Amino acid sequence: MTMKNKNLIWVYPPNNWTSNFNKTFVYGWSNPKAKLFASCGGKHISLPVQPIRIFPNGNFAQTVKLPHKKNIVHLIQILNGRRKIISRNVIVKTRVGVYCNKPLRSKKLKPPILYGDTVIVIDPGHGGKEHGTHSPKGIPEKDFNLQIAKLLFKKLSRGMPRHTSTGHTYLTRTKDKYVSLKQRINFARKKKCNIFISIHHNALPDNEDPLKHRGVGIYYTHDFVKPFAKKLLESISKEVRAYRNTPLQKHGIFKRDFAVTRPDFYTGVLIECGFLIHPIEGEYITQRKVQEKIVRGILKEI
Repeated sequence: MTMKNKNLIWVYPPNNWTSNFNKTFVYGWSNPKAKLFASCGGKHISLPVQPIRIFPNGNFAQTVKLPHKKNIVHLIQILNGRRKIISRNVIVKTRVGVYCNKPLRSKKLKPPILYGDTVIVIDPGHGGKEHGTHSPKGIPEKDFNLQIAKLLFKKLSRGMPRHTSTGHTYLTRTKDKYVSLKQRINFARKKKCNIFISIHHNALPDNEDPLKHRGVGIYYTHDFVKPFAKKLLESISKEVRAYRNTPLQKHGIFKRDFAVTRPDFYTGVLIECGFLIHPIEGEYITQRKVQEKIVRGILKEI
C-alpha cells in the first residue's frame, strides 16, 4: 500500500515519544505540491483524517490530538496519485497536561563590578550529542546557534564602534562538540566575564500551537539584567525590521532561572533568535542576511 517517495521529512515527534499532554504538534517538510494528512489510531489508518497544511516552502507544523493513552500517528502524503505513509508511536503519560512556566522571583542584587576592560563570552547553545530543536528540514538547532555565535565573535573581534571599547571576546565552543552547562559557567568565571550571551533558537512544549508563537525572546534571571535585556530586544528588532519588512516579531523578555543566566558575577542573557519550528519564521531566521541583522542588533546594544 505504501509507495516509495522521498518527498517527506518528519522531524517531530520522534518514534516512541512520551507526551505529557493529550495533544502534540507534528512538523517537518513535504513536497509543496503534495497533500498531507494525519491520523491517530491503531495499526491501521482510521477516521477522522486531519488535513495538514503545507506552506509554499514545503514546511509544515500543526497540532494533532492524541485520543488514546497509546497512539499510532500516521502521516499520509499523497503526491501524483502515490501515497507515502510514515507511522510513529506516541504515548500519553497523563491525559491532562499542564505546562508550568511561572515567572521567577529572586532577591535583588547589584550589578557585578567590572574588571576594567569588558570581557564578553558568547555561548553557542547545545552542541555534540545535544542537538536542541530541529528545523522542519531536520537541521539541528546547534548548527544555527554556532553560525550566529561565530558571526558575533568575528564582528566583536574586529573591534567595537569608536565610542566604545572592549577587552576580550571568547566562545564557549568553536565547533560541534558537547560542552556541559557547568563547563560553560566555569569557562566564563575563569575568563572574568562581564557579559555572557547565550545563543539559541526557540521550540515549544507538545501541546502548544506552533503557528501562534513567533519572534525573538530574551531571557534573564537577575533584576539588574532586565534593562540590558529590554534594550537588546529593541535593538535586534529594529535592525531586523529594517530588512525587507521582516516577519520577525518581538516575542518578549522573560525572567527565568536558566543555568547560564543564573550566575551573578556577570550580566547574562539567553537570546532565542526566533522559533525554528515555525514554518515561515524558521526558514527566515536561518538566512545569512537575517543572521547578520540579528548580530548587528546585538552589537549596537553592547
